[in-house]
Amino acid sequence: MKVTIVGAGNVGATCADVISYRGIASEVVLVDIKEGFAEGKAMDIMQCATTTVFNTQLSGTTGDYSKTAGSDVVVITSGIPRKPGMTREELIGINAGIVKSVADNVLTHSPNAIIVVVSNPMDTMAYLTLKATGLPKNRVIGMGGALDSSRFKYYLSKALDKPANDVQGMVIGGHGDTTMIPLTRLASYNGVPVSNFLSQEELDKVAADTMV
Repeated sequence: MKVTIVGAGNVGATCADVISYRGIASEVVLVDIKEGFAEGKAMDIMQCATTTVFNTQLSGTTGDYSKTAGSDVVVITSGIPRKPGMTREELIGINAGIVKSVADNVLTHSPNAIIVVVSNPMDTMAYLTLKATGLPKNRVIGMGGALDSSRFKYYLSKALDKPANDVQGMVIGGHGDTTMIPLTRLASYNGVPVSNFLSQEELDKVAADTMV
C-alpha cells in the first residue's frame, strides 16, 4: 500500500511516523509547500528506522505531486491552523481553496485513491472535497468522529481515574465546538454505564471539555 500525506506539520508528520513504524503501508510520501520541510521530516523519521524497526519507505517532496502517483490513500492535513480564539468555521474561506487544489492534484496522479480529510473545518472540507471531485462518498472520509470519540473516552477515563482502553463512548455530530454531541448516557466503563460512577455535573464537564 502507498499512502500520501499532504501537509508536513505536526499532524501530517505524526501521521507519517505512526504509519511507518506500525507497518501500515509499504511506502509513504510526505508533501508540503514549504521548501525542504517535508524532506527534512521524512529524513528524521527514516533515521529512526533501525531504532523503531520498520521497513516502510518514507520520502518527502516540496509540491511535486508526481511522486505521489499510485497512492491508495491520501491524507489531507494541509491548511491554515486555528489561532487562539478562532473557531474552525472561520477557516472555511482560506482552507477551502487549499483543500480543493490539493484534492485535484492528488487525483491527477492517483485517480483511484481514497481521501481522508483532516483539514479544518473538517466536515465542511470533506463535503467540499466530495462535491468538487465528484468521487463516490465511500472514497472521501472525515476523521472527526474517530478523533472526537477518542477525546471523549480520554476525558471520561480522567474523570473515572481508569484506563482509557476500558472506557467505551461515542461522539456524533460535526467536528466543531458547538456541533459535537458526546453521548454521555451511552458511555460505559467495562460495560457498566459511567453514570454509575460519575455525577451529572461531572458528565457535563466531560462533555464540555470534549467539545471545546
